[in-house]
Amino acid sequence: MKLINKISSLNLIFVSISCLILPFSSSVWADATAKLTTQEHLSWDSSYNSTTKQRFIPVELFTGGKWDGSHKLTLKEATTTACPTVDNRPNSCVNTFVTGPFKTQTNDTKIDWAGDQISYYKRTFSTRRMGDIESHFTINNSKDGLVRIYDKRKRWGNRTYNGLGSKFPLGYWKQGEVRRYPSHRPTSIEILELNGPNNCLTFRWIIELPEGRKGRNSDNNYTFCPGRGFTDVSHNYVKNDAKK
Repeated sequence: MKLINKISSLNLIFVSISCLILPFSSSVWADATAKLTTQEHLSWDSSYNSTTKQRFIPVELFTGGKWDGSHKLTLKEATTTACPTVDNRPNSCVNTFVTGPFKTQTNDTKIDWAGDQISYYKRTFSTRRMGDIESHFTINNSKDGLVRIYDKRKRWGNRTYNGLGSKFPLGYWKQGEVRRYPSHRPTSIEILELNGPNNCLTFRWIIELPEGRKGRNSDNNYTFCPGRGFTDVSHNYVKNDAKK
């Protein structure tokens, strides 16, 4: 009986501690935005112009780094960690690291403005299904987005890209706007929520399948928030049949 009472007491303590820890853990990322300074909050609030219905999206929204409010696209030093949830599943967040900028030895892309070398961020994460993934991002040739110029993962091996597409919108965008990019597989970005709660941004990113090819295209919704960076990804499982 004493043993049972001790076990019950331990269980009660464990439950009590869990009740304290779980709310704390779930609020860590929510509190990240609250830790922004007053000036940073003002900068993010003023990124949206209610008159023109436009928002300026800086590189710092992608990295989760500090932003001074200037409407310029620059790759400033960043060493940040995000934990985006996947398809809104509890406990599904994946630690995602952004570091840089680094520089390529040569420019083998079609990004004309970059010169002989390209400054880029390295983003890394790992999942049980896909293993370790490393991607390199820079400002695209049209200067309205961040584009992936290199990707390494078990499923694909090493891949390089020409820099004409986009993976994350930058600069001035409007609610509902759609832009298409002439990469080797046509890509589009659609703004789903330009300036949501806490100045978060949600957009849809689609890579079309080559004409005549069956399968599933890449069709995902992404959310990024000030001071946090990448916070959520959800997959739009749409099957793309071959065109007749």
